[in-house]
Amino acid sequence: MSARPLSGVRVLDFGLLTAGANTSAMLADLGADVIKIESSAYLDPFRVVGKPDDNEGWWNRSPQFRFTNRNKRGLALNLKDPEGQRVIRELASHCDVVVENFRRGVLDRAGLGYKDLSAANPRLVFAAISSQGDTGPERMNVSFGSTLDATSGIASLTGYTGEEPRISGMDVNYPDQIVSLFATGIVITAVMEARQTGKGAFLDFSQREVASFTLGEEILAASADPARPNGRHGNREEGVPQQDAYRCKDGRWIAVTLDKPEPAIDVFCAAHDSAAAVSALLARGIAAAICNDGNDLLRDSALQGVTLVRDERGGLVKGLPYRLGGKGISIERPGPDLGQHTNEVLRELLGYDDAQLKKLAEAGVTSTTPTVGEV
Repeated sequence: MSARPLSGVRVLDFGLLTAGANTSAMLADLGADVIKIESSAYLDPFRVVGKPDDNEGWWNRSPQFRFTNRNKRGLALNLKDPEGQRVIRELASHCDVVVENFRRGVLDRAGLGYKDLSAANPRLVFAAISSQGDTGPERMNVSFGSTLDATSGIASLTGYTGEEPRISGMDVNYPDQIVSLFATGIVITAVMEARQTGKGAFLDFSQREVASFTLGEEILAASADPARPNGRHGNREEGVPQQDAYRCKDGRWIAVTLDKPEPAIDVFCAAHDSAAAVSALLARGIAAAICNDGNDLLRDSALQGVTLVRDERGGLVKGLPYRLGGKGISIERPGPDLGQHTNEVLRELLGYDDAQLKKLAEAGVTSTTPTVGEV
């Protein structure tokens, strides 16, 4: 990782699930030393959501966890224990960035919020990712991707006329995905600023606001014409004469956008296999493409090393949505086992010796086995 753009940047990662953990994962992909913080009493929920079996060590085999925690080191500390909190404050003084997406106030109550950690390290960039932001009347609301689809306005536009609003669901969690892309870029910018000025920053990311930002044109149109009908209209789009998905002879669907209406396009598609239909339409200068599913994307060699890559255990993980110098992501290390690098990190950054590490383990401050759930 030493040759990557963020080599020399260290991240203290409290990120969970997608919004926080994927932000820090992209920083790790770019070469940052990301230290994933968990505890035996509170695992990243992806370890449990992706639980593959009930056998010993199940908490270390979740595909979902590997997806958003590749290239990280894993450290397990009990954040409710004063000694665990003290260790975190020590570690923060050796880091450039904190990433967290806990419910508002969780880290503050543990003495690990921005005010506390920046006192120990004024150049710290603290990225707080939450559903509704750090201020406002809804800051404490419990939210998931589904509720953020709803509150951001996305669900109001998704679906067909006369049907109920559609949410992206756990398989996509669109607001979580896009906030991590925004947050990664702003964190890098803030680190650059902090290195020039010696002063860090508190970065307040609202998933709802980021999701609404992607609907800017729709919001602007509504403000310009309050009487304008809005809502769900399937695949149709204002200003586009004809746009839809059509079923082909082989049972597959293709998406087609036309600059002038062709009422018989559905008949044409039904008479041809999808590949032949797309080829014929493209030859006429018409935008057309096959509607792929996960298996299609898995077989697409053009995506190898970019959208999907394999870690050293053979498991698939997310790639990067861009290339650097013509290269995609490489996996230096798979998602860590619970507490896999605890002793390594504490020795390296804080100079702890065997006696200190043993004392932490015996007190339950550090661990490699969950103390909650089915173990």
